[in-house]
Amino acid sequence: MAKVAKQHPFQRDWRRDLLIAGLSSLVLAMTVLLYTFGLTDDFLPRLFNAFIGFFLVISGTAFLVVPSVNWLFARFSKKKPRNAPAASPKRNVPKNRPKEV
Repeated sequence: MAKVAKQHPFQRDWRRDLLIAGLSSLVLAMTVLLYTFGLTDDFLPRLFNAFIGFFLVISGTAFLVVPSVNWLFARFSKKKPRNAPAASPKRNVPKNRPKEV
């Protein structure tokens, strides 16, 4: 299997990630609204508003803030991304000790 070059965090397919964020936001909004207010007459507009709020907070944090902070830290710490292969286990090599006289 050929090695795939690592992409920048913003160069990716976002559909799956946004779907996961949307579903988790919807479930979270439903649980918060049902626990707090119960099933009221204006449940659907409240659900829509809560969903939008949770979705913006979750997706903004996960897809914008975290990759940006990661990129800034890597850029200003002068640390190159790690592309080295996995380290092999160290062998048990005897230490070079001075010979006793």
